[in-house]
Amino acid sequence: MSIATDIIHRPTQYYNSEYLAVNHIFNFLPEHTQPGWRHGNTMKRRFSLYTLIIFILIALGGIWLFSTLQNRESLQVFPATVNRACAPWDGTAFTVSIPLNNGAIMDISIYRSPDIKLPISFSFPDETMRDGNALLLLPFGLPEPLAGRVWFQRVEPGQPIEGRFHLRSERGEWFDGKFLAEWEQQIVYCG
Repeated sequence: MSIATDIIHRPTQYYNSEYLAVNHIFNFLPEHTQPGWRHGNTMKRRFSLYTLIIFILIALGGIWLFSTLQNRESLQVFPATVNRACAPWDGTAFTVSIPLNNGAIMDISIYRSPDIKLPISFSFPDETMRDGNALLLLPFGLPEPLAGRVWFQRVEPGQPIEGRFHLRSERGEWFDGKFLAEWEQQIVYCG
């Protein structure tokens, strides 16, 4: 039996010396099956590199997620009050008043009915003046507008309101925290 017919009958033995001799003489096998072709090694290296990159991204994402969750858990919870109010166009609204440690009061007015069933957030300043406003009422001086975001879990009349705020004053002072607001029995007539 010749070397060429032997290779045809035993195709799994690619890397023996008979295969090398015949392959170089006849050059009939595809290039990627020839010895010295490192396509498999390159693919393995690429796969390992991509796997490493994906693992690093997942790890960094997990670290970021857990750090933000920890920050949310460590926020101070401020006692607050909530009252019905009127929107500038005499529509229904509500205002959450949060007394701060420095004697100032943060007033967050939302120009919607106090009947919000799902979690919601509001951004301030609201250029359209349709959602509301957030003000810092200082012990002395004029009210100062606040910029940032306020989140509510849900809002129902008579039920405590849980929320979170991340607001900045015009002076650059940041206010981060949670609040638990209880309804006050104030009667308000709009319109």
